[in-house]
Amino acid sequence: MLFGQSVFQSVVTRLEREAEELPEEENPAILSRRIIFDPGPLKTSDMPEMEADNRPLSAYLDLLEDAPLLEGPVPAQEIEDPPPAVMPAYLQKTSLAEVSDELGIGEHDTLDSLTEKRRRFARLNHPDAVSAAFRQNAHLRMTAANLLIDQAIRLLELQGVNRR
Repeated sequence: MLFGQSVFQSVVTRLEREAEELPEEENPAILSRRIIFDPGPLKTSDMPEMEADNRPLSAYLDLLEDAPLLEGPVPAQEIEDPPPAVMPAYLQKTSLAEVSDELGIGEHDTLDSLTEKRRRFARLNHPDAVSAAFRQNAHLRMTAANLLIDQAIRLLELQGVNRR
């Protein structure tokens, strides 16, 4: 702060003072009016020939001239509906027993191995990673897996086992 002003404010004040001292014809306030320029539509046929060393631009303009112009919206019969997505077999297994078999949680699992199983399972089954049509099944599978893994971690804690 300079004399109770910020650096920015002192610069603005100095510029205003300098603008007042300039003669009328050099005053930047007059030159600060906006000029609106509309070049109109771009026509590549009116453009001058490109230099030989500007190959990317000339290639782009060649493609632009050859591109067919679409007039109006595409008729509905020309748009093909995508085939319906088929649910993967593993997403159809939503029961607690099926998810438990898939996880393979055993008595020799450690906290690290259970965490790794959760991550591996989530990579395939997280609701955000599957199609919208299959999110309900993915949600059920993730809920079951989290329940089983959290239960196994609690059992490890109750046993006082500090296996990593």
